[in-house]
Amino acid sequence: MLTVLCLALTVIVIDNTILAVALPSIRHQLHATETDLQWISTAYGLVLAGLLLPLAVLGDRHGRKGLLLWGLVIFGAASAAAAFAPTALALAVARGGIGVGGACTMPATLSIIDSVFTSAQRPRAIAVWSGMAGVAGAAGPVAGGLLLARFWWGSVFLVNVPVAIVTLIGAAVFVPTSRDPGATPVDLGSSWRWWGALTAGLLAIIEGPQLGWLSPVVLTAALVAVTLVVAFARREQRSQHPLVPPETRRDVRLTAGAATVAAVFFGGFGVQFLVTQWLQGPRGFTPLATAAYFVPYALSTVAGAFGTPRLLGKVGHARAAALGLAIFAVGTLGAGIGVAAGWVGLVVASGLLLGFGFGIGATAGPDLIMSAATEDRAGSAAGVNETLVEAGGALGVAVLGSVFAASSSYAWPLPVGGLIAVVAAVAVVRALHGTAADVEAA
Repeated sequence: MLTVLCLALTVIVIDNTILAVALPSIRHQLHATETDLQWISTAYGLVLAGLLLPLAVLGDRHGRKGLLLWGLVIFGAASAAAAFAPTALALAVARGGIGVGGACTMPATLSIIDSVFTSAQRPRAIAVWSGMAGVAGAAGPVAGGLLLARFWWGSVFLVNVPVAIVTLIGAAVFVPTSRDPGATPVDLGSSWRWWGALTAGLLAIIEGPQLGWLSPVVLTAALVAVTLVVAFARREQRSQHPLVPPETRRDVRLTAGAATVAAVFFGGFGVQFLVTQWLQGPRGFTPLATAAYFVPYALSTVAGAFGTPRLLGKVGHARAAALGLAIFAVGTLGAGIGVAAGWVGLVVASGLLLGFGFGIGATAGPDLIMSAATEDRAGSAAGVNETLVEAGGALGVAVLGSVFAASSSYAWPLPVGGLIAVVAAVAVVRALHGTAADVEAA
């Protein structure tokens, strides 16, 4: 069962990262601008982040296995449409369709793990789950490089179809059915406010360098984003059926886990978006050679993820999460220096630090979030985790991409991801250090 769930997660994560090495080919063959590439990259995460929470609650109420199966069907069909998209706009729309499938699949995997494994087993199961996510994230560019060496750019999407079919069969056979008959209905008001806030925020960040930060479109989008965030928070406090239960929302473990997950995926996706373009652009690497950069990153991610359960037992969640974020921040700084100086070796070495810190943060963060929820609300907690993964990743691509567009430098945006990681590390330590949750875990 765990193997099937990890395979489902793998195909979702790979789709997020396999695109990276294909961006230069898409730019050339579809005549896409830098803004087009940002929308193609973020459309998936935008839809995913907007639908994850409501769909996770639906899974709790009507059945997590059914949600998983439907997600895999939608994911495979939309991937086929993306492979043959004739324009950049059509590709962005198809990527949004893939996001719908991912929004069904991702929270179901984590909520099923939480409902099946005991509290003693869960950290190791989540470590396997996170480790596979890290491997998939790093393996995506490698697979993309191999495919682009022989086929057209659409092959990076078409490869999802057979994997989705195999995973669908495995899930139907091995994954148990679980649901919470007493789960509350979905609050559509909260759902639309959250999705609208994220969409408007990304619109302002992505279009800012092109239209101007003081343009009416950008200012209006920013104002709408802030207004909807406030409206979402108020709705959650007053709603009889909030997306995140009050007892979970008030748990300090949720806050600390959210900060950790959002920070590592903000930096991870944003750095990957820029480094792949730098390697294939100014450095002149082929897609396959670019993909080789991610091999040490993948290995160090696995090492960080599988070493985290023991680290949690020794130092607790606060220090473990902060350590992962700090290592990740050092990696972004090294990568920025390497890009500025043109030292590919330093960029590769920094990738080892990035992967190791990412592996720790991507394991400690979800464990904190899932521990803040009761078993019957595992789906909503999983939805929070995956929403932060995708929202953080989409914002990372948008923010770092916009810094690049404004500065015309591949180096300057990279430490921005590290700065966010440092801020998150301080917040996690202040929130968790000395609390009962951290001491009990240790």
